[in-house]
Amino acid sequence: MFSQDQPTQKLTIVGGGIIGAMEAYYAHAEASAKGERLRVTMFEARGPRESTAEKIAPSLTPDEILSVVPRGGVLVQKLGMLFSQPGGIRVDDVSDVNGSQTAEAFISQVQIYSEDEQGHQQRTETLLKLGKTSMDFWQDLYDQADPALSQILEDSNFNPCREPRQAINTLHDGYSIDLIYGIPHALSKAQGMMSDYQALGYTACKILSPAEVKELDPFLADFCDSYSDTAESGEPCWKGEAVALYRPGGCLDVEVFLPKFYEYLRGVMGQYTNEAGIKKDCFRLKFGRDIAGIVYADDYSSDKLLIEGLQYGDVFKRNTHSYESSDYVFCPGEAVGTLKRLGFEEPAYAGFAGASLKLNIPIPVDQLEAYSNFNHCMEVHREGVVLAWQARFRDNHIFISVAGTKAFYADQKPHKDQAFAKDRNLLQLNMINDVLPQFISLALERDTTGQPLSAEDLQYLEEQGVAKRWVGTRAVAYDGFPTLGDVFYAGRTERPVENARCTTHLGSGGVSFAPAAVIFSRALGGRAPVSMNLEASDALDLEQAVGTYGRSIRKL
Repeated sequence: MFSQDQPTQKLTIVGGGIIGAMEAYYAHAEASAKGERLRVTMFEARGPRESTAEKIAPSLTPDEILSVVPRGGVLVQKLGMLFSQPGGIRVDDVSDVNGSQTAEAFISQVQIYSEDEQGHQQRTETLLKLGKTSMDFWQDLYDQADPALSQILEDSNFNPCREPRQAINTLHDGYSIDLIYGIPHALSKAQGMMSDYQALGYTACKILSPAEVKELDPFLADFCDSYSDTAESGEPCWKGEAVALYRPGGCLDVEVFLPKFYEYLRGVMGQYTNEAGIKKDCFRLKFGRDIAGIVYADDYSSDKLLIEGLQYGDVFKRNTHSYESSDYVFCPGEAVGTLKRLGFEEPAYAGFAGASLKLNIPIPVDQLEAYSNFNHCMEVHREGVVLAWQARFRDNHIFISVAGTKAFYADQKPHKDQAFAKDRNLLQLNMINDVLPQFISLALERDTTGQPLSAEDLQYLEEQGVAKRWVGTRAVAYDGFPTLGDVFYAGRTERPVENARCTTHLGSGGVSFAPAAVIFSRALGGRAPVSMNLEASDALDLEQAVGTYGRSIRKL
């Protein structure tokens, strides 16, 4: 028998990043709709404020997951090119990367996958549809939020990605500006992107002239002046290797959002009184808990496998209370190879290192008013590089956060003093200076417009506390598709573990795809159907495709 206050459902989440947080949110929403009490325990190996999503500058776009790494045959080619070459992703200065067992298994599957062009295109189409659906889910989350959650999203600079609800050619209403420069045939690239977005139902896309960019975002005037010429008509026009695209895109400042979201979950899920009369939180987040093993209720010879608990260190954690149901979901994020390490089947995987750079530039008192309305998000493209980009006025500073460019690291962990991270952070700083030289000039106390910046400049900004450099990994499966739904004990693929599933391998699409990945993972694991914002037939078709491509036992 259960007391009135005692939760009857239990969810244990391994991984405390944005995916784990969304798992808790949607599980609580389902339980509340059914009038059930749920308890969630989340285990995170790292400490507070160490989530990858908090360290980067995530866009909210339907195609962000496609920019994680090249896919298919292109990936095979790029694996042979050093990261310092345009589009290259190979590192040679880190031991145990290119010849490791993980690398060889991954590359072998990538090579086989590269021969299936039709399958590659079908996966790509499915990912784009999943991305569009996730953008709808982000908007739905905001529209359905209570005042507390709405305020958290607004404090976190939530900008949706959707069709404009007001007049087109505005910012912060579903669309943003992408800047493309230093790329041969930049206009063709922009037109190809626009075709993809239009195929997804985004109808307001257009190529912007330099004058239109200045009107939408006057802070980009320096960029427009540097990368445009005067046409015969007397109007400015883009130089041959530059263009701007008005496209669906938004953002979220996860560094602000995630800690507040944790507290929101703790508050909204409330407390209960246990059998001993002690108040307990229904939402618990345990940092510093690196899960080392799985405790099963039945021995491995049984036809039915049911998880009973987890091991971290020398501790075996089992439920101390009997719940009507006790489920587990694995959301390891950047912890490359976690499913395999815990004894589950896992598709061929690898880690791709990605670098981010955050600048917090103090603004002189006499200039605060001039910059107080500064706020934009976008993506900035150069040959072989796509930077997700957020910049805004925050706490009397100009905050600029960029992330992008990848390198193949297999199962090794990068650190910021390796060649890849230092090279990419300097590239990122120079790209910021290309776009917003007025702020870099403030930070370095000299006019940097049109000037190349050096490693010494980056080091100076870091020493002054203006720049924060970071590098981490994203776990990616061989086909670039997330792994969602059922998990299987290694070597036993005839039936899944009864009370477990996974939501992982999202690479750089973790924030953009978080709502859809969780909702579809839950549906594939038998928890709740996909219904929001989708016709029933469309939801079923997409669920079937995602279930086919995202299975944890897939291989070629």
